Amino acid sequence: MRSWLSITLAGALATAGMLSVAQAADPIPVGVIANLTGQDVKTSLQMTRGVELAADDINAAGGINGQPIKLIVEDSEYRAQEALNAATKLYTVDKVEAAIMFGGSSLMIPVAQLAKEQGKVLINTSSSSPKLGEYPGTLFSILPLDDILAKDLGNLVAESGAKTAAVIVPNNAFGLGVAEAAAAAFKAKGGTIVETVAYTEGQPNYRADIQVLASKKPDAIITCGYGDDSRTILRTVRELGIDAPWYAAYPSILEVENPEWMNGKLSGVDNGGYAQGVGKAVLDKYKAKYKEDDILAHVYYGYDAMMVLAEAMKKGGTDAASIAKTMPEVVKSYEGASGKIVWDDRGQRIDPPLDIITYKDGKFETTGTKN
Repeated sequence: MRSWLSITLAGALATAGMLSVAQAADPIPVGVIANLTGQDVKTSLQMTRGVELAADDINAAGGINGQPIKLIVEDSEYRAQEALNAATKLYTVDKVEAAIMFGGSSLMIPVAQLAKEQGKVLINTSSSSPKLGEYPGTLFSILPLDDILAKDLGNLVAESGAKTAAVIVPNNAFGLGVAEAAAAAFKAKGGTIVETVAYTEGQPNYRADIQVLASKKPDAIITCGYGDDSRTILRTVRELGIDAPWYAAYPSILEVENPEWMNGKLSGVDNGGYAQGVGKAVLDKYKAKYKEDDILAHVYYGYDAMMVLAEAMKKGGTDAASIAKTMPEVVKSYEGASGKIVWDDRGQRIDPPLDIITYKDGKFETTGTKN
């Protein structure tokens, strides 16, 4: 494991020539754990940039009661042990009271356990296993868990008119959580699951896993995934001549293998609420700072995570116990880049704004909304 960067983001006050109080005061360290090497780097990097944009805004407005935010970013390499190493360094060496994390549930769950043991706070921007709800007072989620979003995914497939569906997901907490909840919702609407494929990640070819679907002829394919694996899965299905439409949880994090073949064939459900208001402002700031137009939803999750944490620190104190106590209160009045955030008593997001996303002409477009 190695430290990716450690930066203090301190902004100047609007009054020209005036030294910012936030710049002069001792900084408050905030940890960020992200896979900046290894798997799914693009999505993770964008989440980190969202945190940085929020820190820019916080420090420009005077910091946390006069103290600037200092981000300490550690690379998890998308490996559970490296994620634990990163969290251990942040909590015990850097003395951070709260960390913001990107990573799959196989990383997030052990880090949440460590945070609980250390009496620290962990803010989740990317994982969605229902098991994350087992850490109330320690882990707080900016995106909903799989059992919430995937239910809407299953309903979407049923509403498309499909009567049969196959499920293709990674064999991990994320994939199996999506599969279970989406399939249950689809079957509750009268649909039939003809086959479920839970594949082992990191394989060069998935033909042996998927070829069984050729004879099943499903009306639709329910899926989730990310990175190179999703590209390989899509290529394998195309080569096998399986031409059913795809419905995905978080479709924009899939790597489309053949844009022409997938045009109009991939849709799904993603967290929404960022097309206007705060989200639009964050989008504009992102484009201006990073000179990129290809922005993923995790920019908004990272931004909201940092902003909610900062509001809790301002109102309740900067120690972990105060943060954990205050965040559920401040979130009630927080209107974020990902829309209004509603938490249950476990600190898990419920009733989120959701967007229907469709892949058209080489890019993802929002074609509908829910909630």
